[in-house]
Parts: sequence; structure tokens; C-alpha cells
Amino acid sequence: MKLTMRIKDILTLPSIKVGDEILVGKFKNRKATVTGFGKDENNQPVLKTTKGDQKLFKPRIVKLMKDE
Repeated sequence: MKLTMRIKDILTLPSIKVGDEILVGKFKNRKATVTGFGKDENNQPVLKTTKGDQKLFKPRIVKLMKDE
């Protein structure tokens, strides 16, 4: 019996678009707006924001957070 797993079945990436708000900073409490996308010197994906470049998986995405 052969077990095959696909990344698409395991990991669902959020859709981030230009204009979305994210939370950045040490405590993830500063709002920034996505202005574009790019790559860093190691070819890792980064978000271009109003607060500077941010790694793709580091900030919190406001539209995915549950309202309290």
C-alpha cells in the first residue's frame, strides 16, 4: 500500500492582495498595508508594505483574524 500526500492537501495558503492590512512589529500590533510583493537576497518571498519589507509568513493577516 502506497501512501501519497500532496502539499496542496496539507497546507492552504491565505490569499494576500495589494491593499490588505497586516500586523507587523515585535508584538504584531502595528498596522501596515501591503503595497507589493518581491524577493529578498536569498530568493525568499517578501511583502512590500508601508512599514518596509516583511517576510511573507511572519506578520499577522488582519482579515484572517477572528473578531473578539
